[in-house]
Amino acid sequence: MWNKVKVHPWVGSQYEKPEIFPDKTLILGESNYTSEENFDSNLVISCVADHIGENEDPNFSRFATKTRRVIFGRNTTVSSKQFWGNVAFYNFVQYLVGSVSRERPTEKMRHESVQAFSEIINTLKPKRMLVLGLENWKNLLEYVNHTKEGEYMVTFDVDGYRVIAGYIIHPSYGGGFSYKEWQPVASEILLKT
Repeated sequence: MWNKVKVHPWVGSQYEKPEIFPDKTLILGESNYTSEENFDSNLVISCVADHIGENEDPNFSRFATKTRRVIFGRNTTVSSKQFWGNVAFYNFVQYLVGSVSRERPTEKMRHESVQAFSEIINTLKPKRMLVLGLENWKNLLEYVNHTKEGEYMVTFDVDGYRVIAGYIIHPSYGGGFSYKEWQPVASEILLKT
């Protein structure tokens, strides 16, 4: 199914007909971090499956929980299983960046991941996309045609397919991620009808 995509996306069972979002929704992370022996095409799928199953990775689970809560609010009743069942998720950079998230992707890694992004968009055809991380967002704005829609939002044009997208600071950001600041932004991007 995938030609350019090296690390396959998670696609929830309700992605095509979401129950908790108004449209098909893609969550776009930035990079892949793990040990070399764990890095393979199913890394993202395994991380999400483990998170909603029995084998939680504490690092991914913190990220996954913050992502869900920044969209629906800290006290949401939307469960992890329900949330991940309704979205697609993948990391833009298609390479192993390192074993810890403090390591940053190179410009070459980013540039060589653009074709995979196009394949993801043209295959999954999301209507809305939440981009996690300011650097990830700036990278997309540099490489992908877009029309500005607001302070945090654009419409991307990927090979003629248009998707509404916006960004929030990465939920794993150690410099003081604020639900109060970013929840209204995430909610407007993904939930506003």
